[in-house]
Amino acid sequence: MASTVQSSQSSVPASRAEAPPSADEKPSLAGWYGRNRKLVNYVASGIAILAVAGWLYLETGRRRQLAGVDALDRARASFESGNLPVASTEFQRVAQSFRGTDAGFAAELALNEVRLASGQTQIAADELKKFADNNPPAFFASGAWMLRGGALENLKKYDEAADSYSKAAAIATEDYRKVEAMLGQARAARLAGKAPQAIDVYRQVIKTFGRTVPGVAEAEVRLAELTKGNS
Repeated sequence: MASTVQSSQSSVPASRAEAPPSADEKPSLAGWYGRNRKLVNYVASGIAILAVAGWLYLETGRRRQLAGVDALDRARASFESGNLPVASTEFQRVAQSFRGTDAGFAAELALNEVRLASGQTQIAADELKKFADNNPPAFFASGAWMLRGGALENLKKYDEAADSYSKAAAIATEDYRKVEAMLGQARAARLAGKAPQAIDVYRQVIKTFGRTVPGVAEAEVRLAELTKGNS
């Protein structure tokens, strides 16, 4: 009986038996670590530092954005209360302190709204062009060209106003803002005595955007006025 068991155990194929690691293979990983311990420690430390730096960057950026929004709200409160000198000072402070953030960009636009409200129309138009030419994010660049278009309309510089509105429409990423800018462009062209250009813009609005987009219905009305119903 014992001989049978011994026979069955010895019949296991050698290929299925797990060969123990050789003496040369066992210490390979430990040996590599020993030879490269400083390198491993440096890499591990570097990864840890990058992780902490990334967290700090995100956390600092988030806190900075929140602080900027709070400061912007205080400046807007001054503007809405009619205290234009204080609003101007506060918007300038936000624009400088939070330069490069959304709050900073918004403050620069709002500062020029204060200038417009204060009658400094040409200064606002010049500053808005400088701002837009510095390639801020599309939302703020479009807003700058829109505000500039309104400023130039007030100055009766209708051709320049139409050009500013055209730039605002080209940059805007939202349909309703594109339509709003194109309506301004058509209005300025009409005031400049260039009715055919205004008609072309109104037709483009109607052709490009659905009636659910705010402003398209107005384009249809204005086009009918200019063409006397023969649109």
